[in-house]
Amino acid sequence: MELRTCEVAGQRGGIRTVRDPNRPVTDGEPIQQTVVCFCDIPRDDLPFHARRYGRFGLGVCRSVVAQWGGRPVIYVPFSRKSYGTWGARFPALLNSVLDGLDHFFPDSPDTRSKVEGEPAKDAQEAADEASSLITRDVLAFLKFWDVDLPEDHPENFYMEREWRKFGNLGLALCLQEIIAPPQYHKDLRSILDALRVGGRYLIGEVEFTSIPD
Repeated sequence: MELRTCEVAGQRGGIRTVRDPNRPVTDGEPIQQTVVCFCDIPRDDLPFHARRYGRFGLGVCRSVVAQWGGRPVIYVPFSRKSYGTWGARFPALLNSVLDGLDHFFPDSPDTRSKVEGEPAKDAQEAADEASSLITRDVLAFLKFWDVDLPEDHPENFYMEREWRKFGNLGLALCLQEIIAPPQYHKDLRSILDALRVGGRYLIGEVEFTSIPD
């Protein structure tokens, strides 16, 4: 399980992102965003991924992650052998739509409030909502991968089965498993017990496991 965050500047529709139309798809992601990332890796595949990321990990409850807004990324395949494929064109198509919205409907200077799901009150509100929706629910969840790379290539991310969630997620809500070499289990149990003292963190039962060689 991999967890990481990316703090960035820039905002539209309340979502912190940086959109760069010139960012190549070979970088894997068309924008930068503030997210926590997870990998939904089958247990039998952990030894393979441990060779890339190490033998320590956290296992969390997938249901809780989903309840708090986490979901799988959208993998978009492309091939360096042909840059005319849909996957290679898709970022430019999305950016052209967003550029048009930004040009004809610049960000409104005033702060607006709107009940989610209600119809827009005017063209500006509709454009802001469309731009935010495309950025938040499409661009921020795209993951590009080169279909010609072998499975063990360090730039082949498809096998990670990545999930993303905007903002943070408290581990006390969803921690189920700690993966570490056996010699670290005792110390890690002591750390968890210390966190539970006085109800500081309401951490449930946690299983300790190791990745086989």
